[in-house]
Amino acid sequence: MKTYKKFILLIILILVLTSVFFLIQIFAKYLTSASGDTTMNVARWNILVNNISIKNNTDISNTLTPVFPGNENIASNIIAPTAEGYFDLNFDFSDADVSFEYEITTTVDENSSVKDLVTTGYSVDDGEKITFDEINSPIQDTILLTDNIETQKIRVYVKWNDDEDATMDNAADTLATISGNPALLHVNISFTQIAE
Repeated sequence: MKTYKKFILLIILILVLTSVFFLIQIFAKYLTSASGDTTMNVARWNILVNNISIKNNTDISNTLTPVFPGNENIASNIIAPTAEGYFDLNFDFSDADVSFEYEITTTVDENSSVKDLVTTGYSVDDGEKITFDEINSPIQDTILLTDNIETQKIRVYVKWNDDEDATMDNAADTLATISGNPALLHVNISFTQIAE
């Protein structure tokens, strides 16, 4: 009988251990966890203006080349009262993964010998000139990612204003031409991501 009791105790012990083992397995399923990192690509934001990256508020002065074709009264590639010319801004958006807006503004630099420099209009990708309603108007556009525009050329037209509304008179014009100081036009281009 003792053997029989030992046998029953052994079976009960085996059953208890088996039950505990299964209970641990059941609870372990509810206590397990997993962790990890997901890798997400960050949108590129590297716009080039005249082949220069503007990521870090870059000065593009050395890439702005004014062209003054001249006429029968004014030599080419110089500026004089009534002279009209232009400069080009070549944009490369191929490394931008978001939609954005840009704005181009121009002002006469405070150190300019000519205070009557004005922008009169612009063209896009060698298209027709768009004349400003008011001189020195900002140039604005929206570039949508879905439009797949990778490059764009903006030609900005510049003139030495000698009209009635000019701030310099003939004496000031003459002083500007003999001063030896350059005519300076400040160009600012800002790009802003479109947030939705």
